[in-house]
Amino acid sequence: MVATKTTQKSTAMDYLAAPRSEGLVIALLSLLGFTAPEGGRLPVGVKYDSLVAMRDVFGLTESSETLNMVQARISELQASRKTATARISASPSSIMAAVKSGKLSLDELKTAIAELS
Repeated sequence: MVATKTTQKSTAMDYLAAPRSEGLVIALLSLLGFTAPEGGRLPVGVKYDSLVAMRDVFGLTESSETLNMVQARISELQASRKTATARISASPSSIMAAVKSGKLSLDELKTAIAELS
């Protein structure tokens, strides 16, 4: 969870949450040579340490080809991901704010208004 108060703890790992059913984290760490004992937990800090190691290795000049492959794959995955659709509330000011922020195009707004008529 992102810290919203100065006394609240926060961790970036919250943003890396993936459904357990996919087994993504376990699969990645297994490729890197780390596994949990039967019915146990992964070693303390291994997720964090893995991210630090990947950052350090990808930062090396020698890793440019691998880095380019990872970047290309991430781009493919992002391109296939659905984008969020704007939700329109009943408030005229929220609709105007959505248009001004680019979350709702003027054409989409005009179409929605036409559908109401």
